[in-house]
Amino acid sequence: MRTFALLYQFRKDFISGLALVVIFLSACVPSARADDAPAHRAARLSYLQGNVTVDHLDNTAGGLAQINMPLAEGVRLTTGDDGQAEVEFEDGSVVRLTPNTSLGLNGLSVDAAGNFHTQLTVMHGLVYAELRAASKFTYEVDAGGEHISPIANATVRINLDQPPAAVSVFDGTVHLEHASSAEADGYKTNVRAGETLTGDPSDSGRYFLLQNIEPDSWDEWNQGRDQAAAEAAANRTAARDGYAGDQGYGWSDLDANGSWYDVPGQGQVWQPTLALDASFDPYGYGSWVASPGNGYVWASGYSWGWTPFRCGNWSYWNSFGWGWSPGAGCRVTGWGFRSGFGVVYIINIVQPPLNYRLPTRPVHKPGMPPSIPVGHAVQEPSGGVRPSQGPRFIAGMPVEALRPIGNALAQKGPSVVGAALRSDFAVDHVSKQPVMGAASATTPSGASWPAPRPVAPAAAANGAEQPARESHSGQPSQQYSGYPLLTPSERPAPRPTAPAYAPAYAPAYTPRPAPPPSSPPAPRSAPAPPPPAPRSAPSGAAASPR
Repeated sequence: MRTFALLYQFRKDFISGLALVVIFLSACVPSARADDAPAHRAARLSYLQGNVTVDHLDNTAGGLAQINMPLAEGVRLTTGDDGQAEVEFEDGSVVRLTPNTSLGLNGLSVDAAGNFHTQLTVMHGLVYAELRAASKFTYEVDAGGEHISPIANATVRINLDQPPAAVSVFDGTVHLEHASSAEADGYKTNVRAGETLTGDPSDSGRYFLLQNIEPDSWDEWNQGRDQAAAEAAANRTAARDGYAGDQGYGWSDLDANGSWYDVPGQGQVWQPTLALDASFDPYGYGSWVASPGNGYVWASGYSWGWTPFRCGNWSYWNSFGWGWSPGAGCRVTGWGFRSGFGVVYIINIVQPPLNYRLPTRPVHKPGMPPSIPVGHAVQEPSGGVRPSQGPRFIAGMPVEALRPIGNALAQKGPSVVGAALRSDFAVDHVSKQPVMGAASATTPSGASWPAPRPVAPAAAANGAEQPARESHSGQPSQQYSGYPLLTPSERPAPRPTAPAYAPAYAPAYTPRPAPPPSSPPAPRSAPAPPPPAPRSAPSGAAASPR
C-alpha cells in the first residue's frame, strides 16, 4: 500500500512538473510575448437551447452543437424550429441567433500588428448583434449584400427572413455599405440608434430609412440575454485584469459562478460554487468535440466552462477542493493550450486528488462521431449556498474571497441594451484597463462612393394599392415602390413566436442554473399564426430617403 502511495505521489509530481514546464516554456519563448495574438482564433458557443447544428461552409458534414465548443473559421451555425444560440468573440462582442437562422464565420484572422478581424455572414433568419468598435477588433457582417460594421459600440437587429435585409439599430451607430453592380451604383451610409434601413430590391442604388424600429416578438428574448449579462457584470472582481489580455471572453462567467482567492506564493485561484459538492469533477460533465486539424477538444457542459479549460490549470486541495489557477499562460495561449514550441496541452489538471483517474482524450479517427458526451452535471448546493464570509484554507494557508469591485462599467438607468459588451471585454496588457471601444460615433472616411439616389415615398399607381413588405412579425412595416409580393411557396418558414421571458434576478454569488442536456428538448414555442393580409402602414411610419 505504501509503495502504491509513493508511486501515485511520483505520478502526481511528474504530471505537475511537466505541466509547469510547458507553461514556463510558453511564457519564456520570445515568440509568445504577453501581447501576442493567438495562432488560431476561435469563437465561443456561449449559449445553446434547442436544436442547433454546426457544419462547414464547404458543406463538410458536422453535427449537433455543444455548449462552449470552439467555432473556427469556415464554420456555419444553424438553428432549428426551436433553436437559439449565442456566439461570443474575444472582445466580448456577441451574435445571437433566433430559430430558423444560419450564420457563417467566414473570416477569423489576426494581422501582423495583432489586430483581430472578423467577417460574418447572415445567410438567413433573424440575429441580434452586439459589436464593439475598437481599433484592435474589427467586425463586418454581410446580410444579403448589406455590409455592416460598427463605428460606435452597437446593438443591431438584422432580419433576413427574406431579402433585402432590414437593419435596425437599437444602440450606437453602424456603417452600412451596399456594393455597386453592373446595373446601378451602390450606397454607403451610417445608421444610428432608433433607425431601420432596408435596401430597395429593385435598385441597388437606393434604400429606405425608417425613423423608428418595429417591435419583434424576439426583442424581449434578446433583452433577457442582456439582463443576464448585466447581472454578471455586477459581480465583477479585479481578478481578470492581470490575465485576460486580448482573450476577454468568458471571464464574467467566473465572477458570477464562483469565488476568487489570493493564495500567498501561488497567485489567484478561482473555485466554482459547484465545487463545494464533493462529487464535482472539472472534466466530469461535457463533451469531446471534433475540431478540424485538432482532433477532439474539450467542451465543458457548465455555462462557465470556457476559460478554465483553455489555459491555466486545475488543482485539488484536501481542505479546499478543486480550484483553477489562470497563470501567465492565459495571456499568451489561444484555444488549445499551445506553447511557443507548438506543444498542445489539452487536459490541464496538475494536482489531482488521491486515487483520481485522469480523463483520457479520445483519438479522432475517420468514422468517429462529431462529439462524445461525458458524465452528468453536478447540481447546485441546496439553500443558495454562498462563499464563506470568513477565511478558508488552501494548503494550510488562510484565504478570503475577493469582493466585487462594483458595477462601474454598467450603464446607468433601467436599460440593459448592450450589456454583453460591459460584462466581457479585453484588457490592455500594459495599463491593465478594460478595452471598452468607442462610445460615440465617428464618420468613416471614403466619401468617394456615389451618393444614393433619393427614393420617393410609395404612392398609389392609378388608384391601386402598392404591395407592402411584410415584417418579421407578419405586419406590413412600410410601403415600398415596386416591391414584389412573394408567393406562398417562396416565403420562408414562419418563425415561432418567442416564448414569454420571465427574468429571475439572482442575488450576487448565486450561480445560474446548469445548462440543458445535450439532447435537444421538445419545442416549447407555439406555431406562429398565419400572417395577415398586407395593409398600409400607419401614417406616422413613413420612410425618409437618404
